[in-house]
Amino acid sequence: MTDLWLSAKEIAAAGLHNLPTSKVSVIDKAKRENWPSRPRAGRGGGREYPVSALPQKAREQLLSRELSVGSAVPATVALAEVPAVAEERGTTGLADWQRRCMEARAAILMEVERLAQIGGQEKAIVHLLATADRGELRPDLQALIPIANAKSGKEGKRTISRRSLFRWKAETVKAGIAALAPREAVIQQEVPAWAPALMKLYRVPTQRPLAAIMEDLPAALPAGVPVPSYSAARRFLKSVSVVDRERGRHGPNGLLKFKAFRRRSTDDLMPFEIVSSDGHCFKADVAHPIHGRPFRPEVCAVIDLATRYVSGWSAGLAESAHVVMDAIRSSVEAHGQFGGFYTDNGSGYVGEMIAGEVTGLLTRIGATPVNSIAGRAQSRGKVERLQGTLWKRAARSLPTYSGRDMDNEARRRVVKIVEADIKRAGASPLMMQWDQFLHWAGEQVEAYNNRPHSALPKVRDPQTGKLRHQSPAEALEAARAQGWEPMLLGDKVVEDLFRPQLLRTAVRGEISLPWGRYFSHELEPFGGEKVRVGYDIHDGSRVWVRTLDNRLICIAHRDANVVPEMPASKVEHMRRERENRRIALKEQQIALIRAENGPALLEMSAEMPVEALRFQAELEAEFALSDRLPVTPEPAAVSETGIPLDPDQRFAFWHEVDAAIAAGQPVTGHLRGWHRDYQTLSEFRARNDLKELTAAFGSAFPIAAAG
Repeated sequence: MTDLWLSAKEIAAAGLHNLPTSKVSVIDKAKRENWPSRPRAGRGGGREYPVSALPQKAREQLLSRELSVGSAVPATVALAEVPAVAEERGTTGLADWQRRCMEARAAILMEVERLAQIGGQEKAIVHLLATADRGELRPDLQALIPIANAKSGKEGKRTISRRSLFRWKAETVKAGIAALAPREAVIQQEVPAWAPALMKLYRVPTQRPLAAIMEDLPAALPAGVPVPSYSAARRFLKSVSVVDRERGRHGPNGLLKFKAFRRRSTDDLMPFEIVSSDGHCFKADVAHPIHGRPFRPEVCAVIDLATRYVSGWSAGLAESAHVVMDAIRSSVEAHGQFGGFYTDNGSGYVGEMIAGEVTGLLTRIGATPVNSIAGRAQSRGKVERLQGTLWKRAARSLPTYSGRDMDNEARRRVVKIVEADIKRAGASPLMMQWDQFLHWAGEQVEAYNNRPHSALPKVRDPQTGKLRHQSPAEALEAARAQGWEPMLLGDKVVEDLFRPQLLRTAVRGEISLPWGRYFSHELEPFGGEKVRVGYDIHDGSRVWVRTLDNRLICIAHRDANVVPEMPASKVEHMRRERENRRIALKEQQIALIRAENGPALLEMSAEMPVEALRFQAELEAEFALSDRLPVTPEPAAVSETGIPLDPDQRFAFWHEVDAAIAAGQPVTGHLRGWHRDYQTLSEFRARNDLKELTAAFGSAFPIAAAG
């Protein structure tokens, strides 16, 4: 134990029993009695003497004065040091009352150590306990006694014992000051017998309310187990940790929102070391660029994680790799290459066109694809937040907003108005056209980049003079001012980089793609080898063929090796001949149809083709000649049954039989049967139709009289 040393001036000022009250007299007494001494450190020099060299009564007087009045001599340990000591390892999990008790015990032990330098440890403890029992300790020490005891509730009122002081001393030497903290009584809560059945009904993904669960609980309890009240069940659920309580009501991914997590810092990133991207279905209706009907487009943005700057964006009719490629293209054109590309596992990001090892766009621009764990959207919180602060915020400013928080009644009213406008005018003033939407979306991205972002450092606004967060554009400019420069690419390089590529095998100078074949003589030496084929999605007339190490071989053109099966002149001649024959045939058919409708109709056609007019003249000459020829009737040839064999005569004979039957004249059964069957034949129908035409159009058709 170290001793307490006092100077001659301090001993004289204390006014102790049988000791001088002047500095010179104390020095003389010390020399006469040979007190131990040592040079005094500090300003003024001199010597100082140990308290143990003083007479016994003087030491006891000094000890009592220290306990009751306050220290008139310098103390080696102050109570102000206790809070700092209390932050030792092992005390961070203590409750407030445990920490206060620990600090009070430590302060009392420190006071004992200080007083022991005056009168020894045993006397220091005896004097401290006796003075505490009488309530005569210094106010600051007296207030610590019930706190250190901690036996009557959490703010104990009883005093401490000699045994407790020695126990605290031993625990401090063994385990440090943290051992002085009292242990909190652990109450072992008994799990009710009905708890397992309750938790089984509660942990279901349908997330049934407790009131509904209590209705089914009696049937699920074992025999003899009483049914708890609603309040008891609610108290038990509240006592279970939130993770254990919600397990089953939420899947592994949904349970993450109740668990601890890590925040990812971007403080050490330079601009465009890592960018992130994500697609988003825009939550407002826009006019479709093809049919004009309402639809929700797919938007995609590329954000720099260091500055939160949206460096590129694109929009399309649906989520696809081409929309992602266009967003990357706009980013690289404006702000150069980036290092890492952090995305989810969507098809637009993991396909060969974007992430392929050889032909993928990221490989060709020197970027590394990094994909998050499936179902862990929290790891991409920065780009997920962008959807709300950029696209969702922008969509809410439109009347066609269709998010979940849109009022259903207002939404239905807007839909009806838009549908009525489209039916009436083909468009609606409430809904943006596609080109208007693209321009508007670009303005929203620009506004986002110039809006303060809470994740960026604070700066003083030059206009208002107030502190605010930087905007992404200001953060990017600040990085430029500190020496960062974008790695920009030339226009021709960018144009070539952003052509999609496929791996194909060259065969005899040809490259086959799903939409056609491409040929070049320069491909002939590469027969049977794999090559990289770049193409323009808007121009299918040519492709760019490269080796696997990206050396340009040639530009192959579509169907460059295709020749006609026959010479073009011969084919053209055959095609013209066939055309003329088909035209002549059709003209004859047209003329015949018009001739069948009589000369009056033919005269009405002022612009009849020459061939038709010639055919009409031939028909009229033939009809006139037939009228001038003498008619010499020949005997009709008949069958054994008396029915004529000539078709025209047979048709006339049928009319004679028909007239006889109509007049009620006697007709044989055989003729009656023939009369019935003959009118069903095509021979009869053809001649009957011709007879009707003759009656309708006059003498244009010379038909023999038939009945």
